[in-house]
Formats: sequence, structure tokens, C-alpha cells
Amino acid sequence: MNGRVNNSAVVVHLTPDELLHYRGEGVDISRDGEFVTVEGVRLHYVSEGRGTPVVLLHGNAGFTHDYSTVMTLLARRGFRALAFDRPGHGRSERANNGATTAGVQARLIRRALLELEVEQPIMVGHSWGGLLILAYWLQYQTDTAGLVLLAPAIYPEGDEFTTSKALVGIPGLGYLLIRMSKPFINREIRRTLDRAFSPDEVPSAYLELATTIWNRPEQVKAIVEDEADFGLSAEGLTSRFGEIRAPTVIVTGDSDHLVKPEAHSFPLHKAIPHSRLVVLPGAGHMLPQTRPEAVLEAIETLSTHVR
Repeated sequence: MNGRVNNSAVVVHLTPDELLHYRGEGVDISRDGEFVTVEGVRLHYVSEGRGTPVVLLHGNAGFTHDYSTVMTLLARRGFRALAFDRPGHGRSERANNGATTAGVQARLIRRALLELEVEQPIMVGHSWGGLLILAYWLQYQTDTAGLVLLAPAIYPEGDEFTTSKALVGIPGLGYLLIRMSKPFINREIRRTLDRAFSPDEVPSAYLELATTIWNRPEQVKAIVEDEADFGLSAEGLTSRFGEIRAPTVIVTGDSDHLVKPEAHSFPLHKAIPHSRLVVLPGAGHMLPQTRPEAVLEAIETLSTHVR
């Protein structure tokens, strides 16, 4: 490995051999990854292309691979695409102090972007990542060119994960429970992906990759914590959505049964009156994978308004 240090941040570039040997149960998940360390947390990201920066943040669960096709499309159209594994997801580490709210994750992403010398990016967030980019703008308004929200999960819907968060947080016992629950977790991964991709089919390669990554104890813990903390993050932000002045595009599918647009995208569009709402017919929740061209169009539309 080789890296460079700047204050408290470190960027690590993987050598070809290190990329080759990073595999999970036979599935290669490297895709030219790099790491940047901020506040002691090692964040994984992939970058492609040159030009206007576009930062891509996945949902819960998710990883950089969600945007694989979108990144290639953006690079071909003159953008610099950067997709991050959110803290605790994919190959990114999570802070040991248990701070997991959208505001905390926004701070870590911003510090990473400062270290990478990324200025005025278009922020793109899918599902849980939608709340994250709203938190980002509300904290760092002058650092954002615009917002694109894909099937965003924005408003709290309950706290059913609170008990699970407490269990997985017990030292030793939490990891033991996760390992003992692997068959159940695998079934839940398949069930959740069926709902997320519906009415489209789940690609077999995506299912294999997700099953490999998402049933690791560290990943399960991050997923549960993010779900449990979602309500806390949302409640602290929803009253401020009217303050958002950045160009904003909201994209949702009319067949999304996982994060229903009536409960999230539609009221968010009303809360941000200048936002543009795009409803895709016959589309479900997993828009970065199933409708990458529509994602590109939303980003290009917004880009023409911020140049």
C-alpha cells in the first residue's frame, strides 16, 4: 500500500496484488477501490471519470456496487463519479463510539471529500442515503452544487429495530447471535432484495455479492444500527427541509413497495417546493441498478441548472 497524510486524514491506494486478493468467499468485490481515513474511520470509495464531481451514497443495506452502471455512464458523459461505502457497510469501517446518525455520517463524508479535494459536488443518495444527503446540505450548504434523491427514505416509520440494536451491541454476544442467525439472515437478504428490485428480477450476481457481504457480523451490526437510528436522524431534520435551497431532483418508482413514494417522495417534494419530482412508471425501489439511465438523466438535468 501507499498513502499520503494530511492532518487527520489518510488516503490509501490499493496495489494490484492487494485488489486481487480481496475476495469474499470467492466473490471479487474490489472494483479499483481506494481508502480515505478520517477521524480514525477508514472509508472505502471507488472513483471513475473526470469532470464535475458526483458523490453517490447507497441505502441500507447497500454498497458501492449499487452504482456500478451509473458510474460508467457518468464517466462517459464527462463527470467524475465517486461512490462511497457508508460507514460500516461494504469495506468501510465504522466508528467505535456507536455514533451512527445521518449527521455523523455526513460529517465523515465531508471530511473525506475535503481530503480528496472534491469541491461543489452533486450529491446523490438512494433510500437511506437520501436522508444522508439532506443532512449533508443542512450542515454544509455552501459545499453542495445540488441534490438528487433516488427512492428516498425520509420520514420515520417506527422503531422496531431498537431491541435488535441493543442485542447486536452487546460485546461478544452480539457477534455470536449474528453468526448463529446466518441462515435467517440469508433468507432476509433474499426477501428484502426481491421487494427492492420488484417488479424486476434480482440479478443472480447481485444476490451472490450481497449475500457474501451483508451477512458479515460487522455489516449486520451496521444495518441494524442504521435502521434503529433512522427515526432519530429523520426527526431532527424533517422540520428543516423547507430551508433547502439547492437545486433538487427527486426520482421515485410508482411500483416501489419498499419505500412508498406516498410516504416519502411526495411529501418531500411538497416540503421542498422548488424540487423537481420524477415518477418512473413500472419501477421499484432499486433504481441505481434497475433504471441507471433515469439516474443519469436526473443528474444531467440538475447539472445544467448549476453550471
